[in-house]
Amino acid sequence: MNFTQAEALLRQGIAEGLMPGAAYAVGQGERVFAQGIFGNRQMIPEPLPLEEDTLFDLASLSKLVGTTMAALRSIESGRLLLSDPISRWFPDMPADKSGITLRHLLTHTSGIPAHLPLWQMGIRPEEYPSAILSVPLRNPPGRETEYSCMGFLLLGRILELVWEQPLDELVSALVFDPLGMASACYRPDSLNCAATEYRDPARPELGILCGEVHDENARFVGGAAGNAGIFCRFSDMIRFASMLSGRGKGFLSERMFRLAVQNVTPGCSESRGLGFQLFTGADCPCGDLFSSGSFGHTGFTGTSLYVDEETGVYILLLTNRVHPSRENGGEFFRMRRAFQNAVWGGLSLEEGGRA
Repeated sequence: MNFTQAEALLRQGIAEGLMPGAAYAVGQGERVFAQGIFGNRQMIPEPLPLEEDTLFDLASLSKLVGTTMAALRSIESGRLLLSDPISRWFPDMPADKSGITLRHLLTHTSGIPAHLPLWQMGIRPEEYPSAILSVPLRNPPGRETEYSCMGFLLLGRILELVWEQPLDELVSALVFDPLGMASACYRPDSLNCAATEYRDPARPELGILCGEVHDENARFVGGAAGNAGIFCRFSDMIRFASMLSGRGKGFLSERMFRLAVQNVTPGCSESRGLGFQLFTGADCPCGDLFSSGSFGHTGFTGTSLYVDEETGVYILLLTNRVHPSRENGGEFFRMRRAFQNAVWGGLSLEEGGRA
């Protein structure tokens, strides 16, 4: 195996300012074929090196690591059904939302808009479910996929109501503790975090976000949210990747995992599992070479994790590409796809098949 070219692409991306630093791992089951940490965790106000114990803001990768895993374990425990209407928890919502189920939230087929600037809507943080549910649907439930942070905010609140615990506590109990992810948390108290963007790009004097969630809506509702908010060390994300590579063994039942990574949105424009994005070969963030049905997720800060359906090989990439600004756009996303192609180009699986 030779990942020299893949690492060169990451180093080039850092040199070109696409991200200050990056950590990557390639593995299969319990085996880690390669890993590396490059660059800085912060550039402003002064450069600070990326370290093994640096915490990354996972952004929307939190949807998979936290909210989805907690939901799947809640289904296995009998506390939730995929067919449960969300009116069970939000009884006063408008009638046009009555057909939305838990399945729709997990598959991004609820019709709820992708994004609302909740922090600018003149509401109190605790009023966010009502604010989301007051907005007209984009599509009837189940008709089409539209990736929705708003839907996952509602899912996070449903989990809190079901377990009668704050989201950070229940995710720790259901996900982090069983997997031994000791560093994973919402609202970290560590100063060793990968910095993200200016708190307010129009007012740079307010400083850079570091250890505070980058996503504005997650920040508005308190930092522990269904759509974003998890911070995690690189080594603990390898633990999580290893679990997914082993198809949930020891954490989720075989039947639950199999359903979660199936395409449950046939006929829609995007293939989705339960909380998972699935690879279909068309401009996927994971590049061109994963097998059909591969599964994973990305985060806006430049994080991603994908597992190959055929072999169980995973590629984990953690960056803080939004530091000091999110305006690197398409070049970062192109680099990420090229990096994962180069990983496959350097990978040899003669030593064994699926983990």
